[in-house]
Amino acid sequence: MQPTVVCLGEALALLPDVPTGEPDAALARAAGAEVNVALGLAGAGVAAAWVGRLGDDALGAAVRSALDAGGVDTGAVEIDPVRPTGSYAKSVSLGPDGEPATRMHYRRAGSAASAMGPAFLARPPVRERLAAASFVHVSGITAALSDSCAALMREVLSVPRGGRAVFDVNWREQMWPAGDPAVVVGLAGLADVVLVGGDEARRVLGTDDPVALRRLLPGPALLVIKDGARRALAVDRDGDVVEQPALRVDVVEPVGAGDAFAAGLLTGLAGGEPIRRCLRRGHLGAAAVLTVSGDSAAPLPARTVSRLLGSGEREWADVVVSAVGVREVAR
Repeated sequence: MQPTVVCLGEALALLPDVPTGEPDAALARAAGAEVNVALGLAGAGVAAAWVGRLGDDALGAAVRSALDAGGVDTGAVEIDPVRPTGSYAKSVSLGPDGEPATRMHYRRAGSAASAMGPAFLARPPVRERLAAASFVHVSGITAALSDSCAALMREVLSVPRGGRAVFDVNWREQMWPAGDPAVVVGLAGLADVVLVGGDEARRVLGTDDPVALRRLLPGPALLVIKDGARRALAVDRDGDVVEQPALRVDVVEPVGAGDAFAAGLLTGLAGGEPIRRCLRRGHLGAAAVLTVSGDSAAPLPARTVSRLLGSGEREWADVVVSAVGVREVAR
């Protein structure tokens, strides 16, 4: 079955602790922005493929096994016989505002993913999936891995394509030592759909105002601004804005919520749903991940999702999502 959405980018093995020696692959989980999105899509019943490179090692095998078990197509994955699979661990503590703050510990330098370049797109399994997909999802993280990965991203977003390109800005200052966001801004301008967090927009584009952002990024058909725990906005080329408040969530750990939002949004877009419903799907996906310690999570129960997608604004506002389920608060 051909994938509806192809997620192209870096895979990482998420480890439970910072390894002092050789990491234990038996404890690894699949992670990485595009991997998280692919798992979220497959969990929602969307035909999804993850396309990228893994090392010929135990961590790579663990990542691929997790993707296969999650229903993600891995038929276009390339195995590097020399370079390793990237990995990371994280530690969580309370930040100054009392909210959970996560510190990341990466081992990704010289990884199999960093060796991707434009020639990777010519591999028949990759070319065939990209040509058949309705959507191709990528992010700014991939462009930061290496010069060849940045060239790959320009090629993906520039060449004629059958599907719509979805670009998540995913700005990570630590991956851009010079601090210049010009590469990421240029890539965003080539996409059909752009996702950006409000905080990212301020750092990368100098504003989070929807009208100003539209002037700075006139090319994409749709600009989606994720404004944290408050709301999400979608702005089309005509400047029309659709706003959808976020759900209230008892947060366990925040990493992966943006990827889950992207997966939910793409689920709605792939189904041709109205944009407000797509934004609600994004919030529902993010809420599920915010209540677990991993970077991805099983979707909320299908009946709950269906009810909330069709609920009125008051019912939506009364919902609280936590690790034990979904409840409504009395007014």
